[in-house]
Amino acid sequence: MKLWQYTTCVVLSTACLGLSAVIIYTSKRNMALQDDVQARQQQLNNSILGQQSQQIANSILQDMAASATKSDKMRALLAKHGYNIPAAPAASLEEKPAEKPVEKSKEEK
Repeated sequence: MKLWQYTTCVVLSTACLGLSAVIIYTSKRNMALQDDVQARQQQLNNSILGQQSQQIANSILQDMAASATKSDKMRALLAKHGYNIPAAPAASLEEKPAEKPVEKSKEEK
């Protein structure tokens, strides 16, 4: 092996070793930051604000599902994110309350 080849190999191996050390340091720093973020998220979820935000999110989803029965665009948006809202049950739900009072009034007579 010639001197210039040996020098090139030593320089490249030193660079690889240095970059490996940088990657290890960066990954440990990243893990520490992730732990900090998870601790803060857990604290928010356990606080009153976290419970209120979950209730608000549930209410928003219910409102979106209600509007999805009338809007194809809203139904497509919810389906894109994994919430499948059938189109037909909206009509059947509206008919059932109207039928029940009629049946009750017939039974009372």
